[in-house]
Amino acid sequence: MAITQLIAEHIIDTGDFESLTTEVVDTAKKMMLNSAAVSLAAAAQSDGQVITKFVQEMGGNGKCTIIGQGLRSSPGYASLANGLMVRLLDFDDEIIPLGIHPSCTVFPIVMALGEMGGSTGQDVIRAFVHGCNVTAKLSALTTDINPENGNPFLPNTNITPQVIGSTVAAGILLGLDSNQLEHAMTISTDYIYGMNCNPARTASALISGQIAMQGVISSRLAQLGLSDNKNTPISLDQIINFDTDVSETELLNNYLNSACHINKPGVTLKLYPCNSASHSIIDAALQIVQLHRIEAAQIKKVHVSITQDAMTKMAYPSPVTAWEARSSTGYITAIALLHGHPLIDFFSDSALEDSEVRLFMDRISVEATEEPSSLAPYPSTISIELENGQEIYQTTEFARGQPQLPLDDEELDAKFLYCSRYILPPDHIEEAIDSFRGLENIANITGMASVLGG
Repeated sequence: MAITQLIAEHIIDTGDFESLTTEVVDTAKKMMLNSAAVSLAAAAQSDGQVITKFVQEMGGNGKCTIIGQGLRSSPGYASLANGLMVRLLDFDDEIIPLGIHPSCTVFPIVMALGEMGGSTGQDVIRAFVHGCNVTAKLSALTTDINPENGNPFLPNTNITPQVIGSTVAAGILLGLDSNQLEHAMTISTDYIYGMNCNPARTASALISGQIAMQGVISSRLAQLGLSDNKNTPISLDQIINFDTDVSETELLNNYLNSACHINKPGVTLKLYPCNSASHSIIDAALQIVQLHRIEAAQIKKVHVSITQDAMTKMAYPSPVTAWEARSSTGYITAIALLHGHPLIDFFSDSALEDSEVRLFMDRISVEATEEPSSLAPYPSTISIELENGQEIYQTTEFARGQPQLPLDDEELDAKFLYCSRYILPPDHIEEAIDSFRGLENIANITGMASVLGG
């Protein structure tokens, strides 16, 4: 049996709102509020405005809100724009053990199609959860089969599960039956093989938008009657390095019927707009400054110990672009020690020209000596030598926002306010927060989506 058929039948048989636990629904609403927040922040960036101009030229008028831009477009082009903006600042959610960002390719779809169809909040939550869950479980599947290879999806890490997950979300809101949903996933997987991703480029965010758009396209085409050849069903061997004695049918069914992955292992809602591998470093630096009341002028040397995986991901010792700065241990450590909580404005091309930060980076050394664990993949230790000879150490296993130290409602609301303050009027900010908090009680999300337009 093809994996697309297994997934389609599972979604149709078990995908009702009543099957979702209160915990899963609550997590989903927080993920969606977070996604709206970071999209609004991205709307003020030049790349967010570029994609909006493109969509205006290509998408024409439509019913679907482009977040923070005061414009509407077709569901496909709105998903393209909003998908890029969710991912643009590296401020979106992440399931860290799997290395995936589930919301960036699903949230744009459920908002666009939900607005176009006048969907209920429950339907939107249902589509969002199942889209994210399929994405996560397919990613977990390959990691567990081939743990030494990370996520060996072919042709590219994480694209396969995201394309399939986005299509599932779109298919649910379009009301596809299992046969149509199977065709939609088959159509969407044909698209995968032309994609490539560089995580340190704006193109990485663009790909999130492209995946979201493809989910809409594939599902709508299947709904209209386009079908792929069922005589050549997709197997796990075609999209991942499948190597196990257990049958793929049994294996996939086990995954699909396991606990929802947005709660187990859980999702990280980022407190800082940069690579997740750096967040424990930031927290350690902030704790040192706060606990010991030290100033940058007192610091002679800084030594940062991280894992080898973090060292690989934080690959830019001397960043020259904003994207590289988000994955630079030296730059991020310097910002945290000099300025405190890293803000969006610190990750701009102009901020990289700050001579004070550049000079301070010369005092920082980085070494891969920390050992990760299944619960704490990115522990870090900062050692600071002061000019008076005193040495200060701080080890951090979990960063704020990870499942072990989740953001509370007040912190998430503050993040939304910070991201939206230049885009939305105060009454719209309050209305948006309240709408996401009570999303399951909304009969038609059209008005809610419109509020996010700015």
